[in-house]
Amino acid sequence: MNGKKTFSEAQAKPEQILAIFQDWQRLELGRSPDDKEILSFQTTVNDWLDAEDFLDWKSVSKGLNEFFAINFSKDEWRTVMKPENKKTLLEVCILISSRATLPVLNEAKFLGASCKTASAFLALRARLQIAGVDATKLRPSSNLDEFLRLHTKAMVNATLKLVPGRMPEIKTKSNLVHRFFAWTALASLVVLIGSEICSAHALTALSCMALLISFLGVATCSYLPPAKVQIVGMETFADLSRLIAGEFEMRKAQSVL
Repeated sequence: MNGKKTFSEAQAKPEQILAIFQDWQRLELGRSPDDKEILSFQTTVNDWLDAEDFLDWKSVSKGLNEFFAINFSKDEWRTVMKPENKKTLLEVCILISSRATLPVLNEAKFLGASCKTASAFLALRARLQIAGVDATKLRPSSNLDEFLRLHTKAMVNATLKLVPGRMPEIKTKSNLVHRFFAWTALASLVVLIGSEICSAHALTALSCMALLISFLGVATCSYLPPAKVQIVGMETFADLSRLIAGEFEMRKAQSVL
C-alpha cells in the first residue's frame, strides 16, 4: 500500500502548534518541565525565547517558516512577536495555524479489517521519504536506535507533526571525537586562565592555539551522527507506530495486568 494514502493534510489548529512548542521544550530540557515552566498560550514571546535559548525573534521566525512550510514575511512575524514582553504564544500559534497544515492519519484497511497501527507505520515511513530519507527497507520490527542515530532530525520532525504534544523523551550521546574536542577545549581554557595568572606567555600562546583548534573540532564534529540516540521506552518502529496510533499506553497497561 502507498503510505501517502494513510494520511492527509489538514489545517493546523493553534492547540497543535502549542503542543509542538511544548515538545520542543521537553526535548530541549531533556525532561518534563515543571508546572511553572511549561509553555502556554499566555507565555510571552520574551519568556519563550529565553526558555528555549533562541537567539532572537528573526532567527526563530525563519526556522518556523521552514519547519511548518509557511512563508510569512518579516513584517507579519513582527506583528505577533514585537514587543516581546507583551506579545504571547497565542498570537504566534494563531498566525502559524492560519497557513500551516499537519498530517492526519487515515485508518487504512488490511485484509478487510482496519488497522490504525499499521496505518501509522506506513504514514511515518512515507513522511520520512518525503523528507528525503530512504525508508523503503524499514519494517515494524526494525530497530529505532540505529535509524534514529543517522536520521535524528527527520525522525523527530515526522513524529512531532504526526502526534503534536506526545513526543517521548530522547536520550542522546555525542560521538567520541566530538566529546574529545569538547574536553580538550575545556582543558585548554583552564590552562589559558592559569597561564595568564602566572604570566606564562609561551603557555598562553599554546593554550590559545589549542583552544582555537578544539573549537573548530567541536564545530566540525557537530555535523557527524551522535554515538547513540534513543527514544525512551521504545525499541522498534512498531512501538513508535503504536504511539502515533494512540495505542502505546493501552498496550503498556494491558501488559501490567
